[in-house]
Amino acid sequence: MRRRGCLTGCLGGCLNFIIFICVIVGVWYLGTYTLKTNSITIESDKIASDITFVQITDLHGSEFGKDNSELIARIEEAEPDFIISTGDMYTHWSSKGKDTAVALLGALAERYPVYSVCGEHDNDNEYEERLENAGVDVLDYESRDIYVGESMVRLYGITNAYYSDTFDLTREFSFDKSVYNILAAHICNPDAFADAGLDLTVSGDSHGGQIRIPYYGALINQGVFLPETKEGKAKYTKGLYKVSNTDVFISGGLGNYPVPIRFLNLPEVVVFHLKGE
Repeated sequence: MRRRGCLTGCLGGCLNFIIFICVIVGVWYLGTYTLKTNSITIESDKIASDITFVQITDLHGSEFGKDNSELIARIEEAEPDFIISTGDMYTHWSSKGKDTAVALLGALAERYPVYSVCGEHDNDNEYEERLENAGVDVLDYESRDIYVGESMVRLYGITNAYYSDTFDLTREFSFDKSVYNILAAHICNPDAFADAGLDLTVSGDSHGGQIRIPYYGALINQGVFLPETKEGKAKYTKGLYKVSNTDVFISGGLGNYPVPIRFLNLPEVVVFHLKGE
């Protein structure tokens, strides 16, 4: 009887352990590979006709469905006028991830105008050439005028992996303040972007901290623990911020680096709705 009781106890313990592991794996998988759509509405008297665009960022070679079919379908649901990719679409050492990124952006470019800037991982001449051949417009300290209905917005793209203390966008661009100016940059530099007088900036890089803690936000960003509770650039980790008169947005992104773990931070497709006041 004692041996049978021990065996039953062991089996019960093993079953509880297996259930615990299954729960952990389920939470990890759903939190890391379940897409969500994040909708942002911004009003401006510079917008005559409504504009919808999608931002994707930090894919790091991930796939959502075969050939990223789930991700493409999620983007198509938004019916965007154009798409902005803000870098790190693959991890620097992964040739398979590079192929995945090119295939995704190329497939999207067959349906929509796609503009791309590079991050520190995908800042590669061969990658940029492949994107251009696939119909993607890669911006490296360049601008494009985009017309939608009666509206025109001016999109600027920069590819900085580092910002000096003297970084100043007005040394590179002359901004027409009568136009709605959007900046695409992989890494956010909120104060410098606001000083340039931009209307909207879209960035990634932070992955939203990957792991987020209730009431505290990101676990870590730029080497700072619980950055959203502190001052400094690291506190700008995920979401829409108002810095002076500039709307600064940082996406939590789609993929992960260096480890594929997310918690309370679903991979996101960001849909911007620009409307007249």
